Amino acid sequence: MIATLNTAATENKPVSKIDPLKYAGKWYVIGWIPTKFDRSWENTTETYTLNDKGNYDIFSAYTRDGKNKSVRSKGFPDEKLGNASWKVQFVWPIRADYWVIEMGEDYSYTVVGHPKNKFLYIMSRQPQMSDSLYGAITARCDAKGYNTDKLRK
Repeated sequence: MIATLNTAATENKPVSKIDPLKYAGKWYVIGWIPTKFDRSWENTTETYTLNDKGNYDIFSAYTRDGKNKSVRSKGFPDEKLGNASWKVQFVWPIRADYWVIEMGEDYSYTVVGHPKNKFLYIMSRQPQMSDSLYGAITARCDAKGYNTDKLRK
């Protein structure tokens, strides 16, 4: 399975497909449009572990008020939609939309969005990202309708 880059498109939609095994692993959140859930988080990492059902167990580690914290959640890719459209569950039974809207060909970065542009996460396999790549990603996200002025880096 090959990730399809969604770099030229200005329509907010998931990439056509991701490789579940390549997507698994640790991601550093470089920039994000916060939700009510994570607006006070800093230094966030997300670790995705593919389970035997084809879903992801997600471990989020972050700092809040100078203290290390963590939370677990689950990700449910929709195979019918090409597996880059997910539902993520932090608290049962509530599930939120999660779209992989951009993926580096080498899986070095990913961009996660929402169908209604409610949130955005720019994540990298490394704790830093070059300013030029970050700027190019944010310009593409802006063109897709995300309010990139709300991005926290």
